[in-house]
Amino acid sequence: MLLVVVYMWRVKKILVGWLSLLVALMYAPALLAAEAAEPVLRADSLMRVLSRRIAANEFAVGEASGTLYVRQEVDIEKKNLGLNFIPGMARFDRDEHHYLSELCYDVRFFKYAMPAIRRRASVTTHRHGSGEIERVLLFMHPNLFAEKIFEEGYLSPLHPQNIKYYRYSADTLYDDKNGCVKVSFVHRFDNIKLLESGWVLLAPDCSVRAFSANGWDEQCTFSVLYVMGNDSLQRNLATDVSLSVDYNFAGNKFKVNAEGCFLFDTVLPVADARQRVSKYNIAVAPSEDLPDEKIDDRIGYVASMRRQPLSLADSLFYYEKGVFGALHEAKKNSSANDAVGWLWDVGDRMISSHSLEWNGGRVRVSPLINPSYLSYSTSRGLSYKMALNLTSATKRGEELSLRPMAGYNFKQGAFYWDVDGRYLYSPRRLGTVRIDVGSGNRTYSSEALNRIEKIAADSLNFEDLDLGYFRNFYVNISHSHEIANGIELLGGFNYHRRTLIGSGGDRLEASGVGLKRRYIQFAPHIRLTWHPGMYYYIKGTRKVNIGSRLPRFSFDIEQGVDGVLGSSGTYTRAELDVQYNFKINESDALFLRAGGGGFFYTKNTYFVDYAFLRHNSLPVDRSDELDGVFQLLDSEWYNAANKYFRTNVTYLSPFFVLQRILPRVNFIKNERLYLNMLFISHLTPYSEFGYGVGTPYIDLGLFVCGKNHQFHKIGFRVNVSLFRD
Repeated sequence: MLLVVVYMWRVKKILVGWLSLLVALMYAPALLAAEAAEPVLRADSLMRVLSRRIAANEFAVGEASGTLYVRQEVDIEKKNLGLNFIPGMARFDRDEHHYLSELCYDVRFFKYAMPAIRRRASVTTHRHGSGEIERVLLFMHPNLFAEKIFEEGYLSPLHPQNIKYYRYSADTLYDDKNGCVKVSFVHRFDNIKLLESGWVLLAPDCSVRAFSANGWDEQCTFSVLYVMGNDSLQRNLATDVSLSVDYNFAGNKFKVNAEGCFLFDTVLPVADARQRVSKYNIAVAPSEDLPDEKIDDRIGYVASMRRQPLSLADSLFYYEKGVFGALHEAKKNSSANDAVGWLWDVGDRMISSHSLEWNGGRVRVSPLINPSYLSYSTSRGLSYKMALNLTSATKRGEELSLRPMAGYNFKQGAFYWDVDGRYLYSPRRLGTVRIDVGSGNRTYSSEALNRIEKIAADSLNFEDLDLGYFRNFYVNISHSHEIANGIELLGGFNYHRRTLIGSGGDRLEASGVGLKRRYIQFAPHIRLTWHPGMYYYIKGTRKVNIGSRLPRFSFDIEQGVDGVLGSSGTYTRAELDVQYNFKINESDALFLRAGGGGFFYTKNTYFVDYAFLRHNSLPVDRSDELDGVFQLLDSEWYNAANKYFRTNVTYLSPFFVLQRILPRVNFIKNERLYLNMLFISHLTPYSEFGYGVGTPYIDLGLFVCGKNHQFHKIGFRVNVSLFRD
C-alpha cells in the first residue's frame, strides 16, 4: 500500500512538472509580448498627457518678437537647366554647383494672429534668381503645438487630433541624466500630409525639449530637428532649427542644408499679449507691420547676427564669388544701369515669379511661363489653358494687376481667351475697378430655348436640334467696394456681342426661325455679397480677408436694356448663391453650395447666360474645377432653361477610403465624395454622384449621373496641373 502511494506521488509530481512546462511554453510568447509592449504603453500614456496639456493651452505663447538668422548651403549633384524657366522650380547658374547664403529676418509671432516675417539683410552667392534661398522659411516656425505644422500643413504628431494617424514607442536605449524620455513615432499611412517618422524628447513633466521629423513632398524628402529654448516661456518655442532637404526631381538632384537660430527679445504669456483690434481683425494693436529700417551695411549686419564667426573656408568662398569685393559691387551697379543687364534682370524675374522695385513701388510678374493646365472629362473632352500674371503695387498699397488667359477645347474646336485687368485704388476698403474682356462660352438664343421647351423631356436630344450657336465676345466693366466687413457691393455693366457660328443662320431662317447673325446686348449689373464673420488682417495699408466660419451669400441681378449701343432684348436676370466651406477639422472639410435663379420679364431675343450656373472654360484655379460644379453635365444644359435650382455637396478628407485600403500608397493628398443635383425644365432632377482622388500633379474623378430618376451615364474627369500656380 505504501509503495502504491509513493508511486502515485511520483507520478503526480512528474505530471505537474510536465503541465507547468507546457503552460510556460504556451504563455511565454504572450508574456514576452507584454514585456515588449510596456514601452509602447508608456509612450501612449506620455502622449496622452502631452495631448491634454496642448489641448489646455499650457504651452501657448501670447507674443514673441526677435530675429531669425539662417545659414544655408546648396550642393548640386545634377541639374536640369530647362527647369529654370518653369515657375516654382529651383533655378541655378550653368557653371555653379555650390551656393552659400546667409539671411536675417525680423519676426513677430502672435497667438491667433498672422505672423510677421521680413527679410532685413542677406549675403548670397546666387547671381540670378533665388534658387532655394527662401524655401527654408517653410520650416522656420517656432510653434510646434498647432494641429498643422510647417507652411505645407503637415499633421503634427504632437497634437491630440492627429494621434490616431501615428504609432508611438518609447526608446528604452535612450538614457538622459535629466530624466527625459525619447518617444519615437511613425505614420500609419504613407500620406503626403503625414510625417514619415521622427521622435520627440519629453521632460519629466511631459514638456517638449526637442522634436525631430522626416517627411516628403512632391519634389523632395527632408529631415528637420527643433531644439526648444531654456528660459521661462522660451521653453515653449523652438530656438534652433537644423534642416536637411534632398531634391531629386525631373533631372534636378541637389541637397540643401540650413541652420536657423531664433533670438527672441520679447516673449509674453497669453494674458499679457497685445489684444486684437476687433473680434475679426486677427492683427494686433498697434499694426503688426515691422519697421522699415534700411540696412546700409548688409554684410556687417549679417556678421553681427552670426553665433559663430565665419569659417575660413566660407570666407574664401565668399571672396572667390565676389561677395565682399568692390569689383563685384561695381559690376552690380553698372549692370543696373546697362540696358542689357536691365532686360536680363527683368526677364529673369519674370520667369521666376519674383518682385522687383519700380519707381517707388513694386512690380510682380507671376510668371511669364505659367503652369499649364490640362483637363479631360467625358462630357467636354480635352481642354488646355494657360495664364500670365502681372501685378504692380505701390507703397501706399494700391495695386494694378493684369491676367491674360487662353484656352482651347479640342472636342468643340473652340478657342477661348480672357484679359482681366483690376485696379485696387482703396486698399483698406478693397475698392476695385475691373475691366474684363474676352471670348467666352458658346450659347444659343431664346428662340432656341423656346423650341427646347416645346419638346417632351423623354424625346429631347440636342444632337438632333439645329440650335444655332453664337460666339460670345464680352466686355465687363465693374466697380466693387467693401461697404462693411464681409459685405461687398459690386456695380457695373456687361456688353456682349454674339455672332452666329457657321452657316446655321441660313438653315434656321429657312425653317421659319428668324435669327440675325449678330446680336448686341447691354446690361447694367449689380451684385451684393455678404460673408458674415469675415476674419482679416491689415498688411501695411491693405485689408486682407482670410475667410470665415459662416456661409457666404451672393445676390446677382442684371437688367438687359434695349437700344443702348445697338443692343436688343430686354430681360431681368436674378440669382442667389450660397456657399459654405465647413471645416470639420484640419484635414477634413465639407463644401456645401445651393442656389437658384432665372430670367424674368423677358422681351424680344435674349440669351440665357447665368452668372453662377455655368461651365467656366477658363477657371481661375483648380478649386473652380473640382468643388461646387457639375462634372458630367453637357454644356447644352447650362442655357436650356429660364429658371434653375442647384445643390452641390463635396466631402474632402485625406484618409477616407483608398488610403485605409492601401496604406502604403503615398501619393494621395486627399479624397473627395461628390453629390450634385440640378433642377431645370426637362431635368427634375439631374443628379451626380462621384468619387475623386487628388495627387500633387493630377486629380482623378469617377462619376455616375442620372436624369429624371433614371441612369444616364458613367464618366470621369482628369485635371492635370504639372506645376503650382
